[in-house]
Parts: sequence; C-alpha cells; structure tokens
Amino acid sequence: MSIETSEDQFQEEVLQLFAEEGLEWIKQIKVALQELESGETPDKEKKHYDIILRCLTNLMGSAATVDLTALQKLILTLVPLLQAMQSQKVAAKPEHFATIRQGIALVTASVQVLHMATQRTTAKANLESIMHLQADGLERAVAKVQGIPKTAARAAKRPVSPEGTYLGKIVQALLDLKHARPCALDPNRNLVELVLRRLHRLSDQESADVTAASIASILHQLEWLDVRFLQETRRRLETLQQGIAGLKAGTKDSHAQSANLQDGLREISVLYETARDVRATSIIQFLHGLETLLLEVVYKGVALDPQRVEAVAARVDSLVAMAQQWVQMGRTEKAAIEKALAPLLDKDHVHK
Repeated sequence: MSIETSEDQFQEEVLQLFAEEGLEWIKQIKVALQELESGETPDKEKKHYDIILRCLTNLMGSAATVDLTALQKLILTLVPLLQAMQSQKVAAKPEHFATIRQGIALVTASVQVLHMATQRTTAKANLESIMHLQADGLERAVAKVQGIPKTAARAAKRPVSPEGTYLGKIVQALLDLKHARPCALDPNRNLVELVLRRLHRLSDQESADVTAASIASILHQLEWLDVRFLQETRRRLETLQQGIAGLKAGTKDSHAQSANLQDGLREISVLYETARDVRATSIIQFLHGLETLLLEVVYKGVALDPQRVEAVAARVDSLVAMAQQWVQMGRTEKAAIEKALAPLLDKDHVHK
C-alpha cells in the first residue's frame, strides 16, 4: 500500500466520522424542531432553539474541518433566521418553519450521501457544486420570509470604523487575552492566534459575516481537530510499537521486520499531518526524527545501537500521553477564550 493510498483511506475515515456525527446532530435538530412547531411554552422554546443552534454550529464546524465549504454556507444561511425567531425579532410562522425544514432536508440529504457512499472523497467533490446552488436558493427563500432583500442585507456590511465593529470587539478581547496569557502555558500551544487568523480569513470572504455562530464554529473546528488528533494517535500507535518491538527483539526475519517498519512509516505520515493540524510542534519534531531514523533502517540497512532503540521505544510509548497533554492544554485555552468572549457571544448581542 502506497502513502497516497494510506492518505486516501484516512480521508475516507475522516469523512465517515463527520457523516456519523452529522447524522446524530441532525437527529437532535429534527426532534427539537418538531417540539417547537407543536407549540412549546416559552421556557421550553428557548431550550429547543438552543439545541438546534448548537447542533448546527457543531455541524458547521465539522464541515469546515473536512473542507465542505458549500455545506457550511448552507447551514450558515439558516442561523440568522433561527436566531431572529428565538429572540422574537421575527414572529415564528408556518412559512418560517417550512423554510427551516427545507434547509434541514438539504443538509440531511448531503450528509446521508456521504454516509452511504462507497467512495466518500468522490461523493464530497460531486456534492460541493450541488450544495452551492442549494445554498443560493435557500438564501433567497430565507430573505423572502424575513422580508429582507438579499442585496440590502449585504450592503449593510463593513462599517467605516473597524474598531467599532463586532469583529473589532472580538479581536480586541482576544488580543487582551493574548497579552494576559500566563507564562506557565506552553508557548507552542496558542489557540488565540489560530482563532485570530481564522477570523480574518472569514472576514475577507464577501458572502460571510462574523457572527456569534461563526465564532463558535471556529472554536468547534479547533476542538474537533484536537479530538481527531488524539483518536488517530491512539489508533495508530500499536502499529508503530510493533515495528519498534521488532527492532528491539532483533528478529531474524529481515523481510518481516522491513514490512512492519514500512507499516509504521505509513502511520507516521498520517500522524504527522494530524499533529500539524493542531500545531503540536514537539510531536511533529519527534515524528520527523523517527521517520528519518526508520527510513535509514529500512532503505539503507542501518543497524541501531540497542540503547538507542530503547530510547526510541520509550518515546513512542509516550506518544499518547504527549497527545493527551497537548489536547488538555487546548481545552484549557479554549475555556479561557470562551470566558473572555462570553459577553460578545451572547445570543441576544446586537453588533453595531
């Protein structure tokens, strides 16, 4: 199996995980939407709106992680209408619910296609152009029920004074947090900088606007990358350990040992990419060194000193603990970001 084949297989697994999670969120959305349409009391209404918006935000974040930009756009189209209904700025009417159901049906169909496809990477490419057209149609339908012309809504973007915008306030809060960042935290784990970069990338897109939902989506994307990184480290560690164990044992079957080490090299190539996604610098450096070492053994027949093999084995055995520590630092920093942005992420916050 080539490295390219291994990477394709990994992409298929990632899309499968996305589809499975997506279907679970969609299930929760449909239940909450049905409860809302049945006429719940105000206190229960809030709960159901919160469920729908949270699940949509999660789904939007995961869609961004697997580069499903059209699905992101489709989901994002629904969020302002739901927020307006929740805050009662728009009186919830049957046509509003019908439009939301239409959007959820399109989202569901797309996720189901990925879930059932035998070649998810191919299905993803085919879905993108279709979903872009669907998102444009849904955007027109939402604008119609809200009574807000699409062109007028876009014309209201980008005020003259950046520091007075919602984005400006978010950026200022993040900069304040960055400057107050405890020195005890690992300097390489810096989610604030990643959030800032993604915010400005988002603000450069003509069709996008920075909202509380988009901020939450960015944070979810980063969390999802951490979760995937830890899962892949746990999943692929055993193959690496088997290859190193063969080196320690000094097996007489050089062909079998070479095959095991080549399997380990394929796992390293995947782990390297997931570690790079979460900027795990120390782990990236270790994997790079390990890859170079194993390439020397497999392709040049270099013999390793037993003490060096023991040291490498110990580092490989500690990979999961290193990944867990990295993810935990990310959770700590994410909690600090959410706390700093809490006043600006209130669902009833109106940015000027």
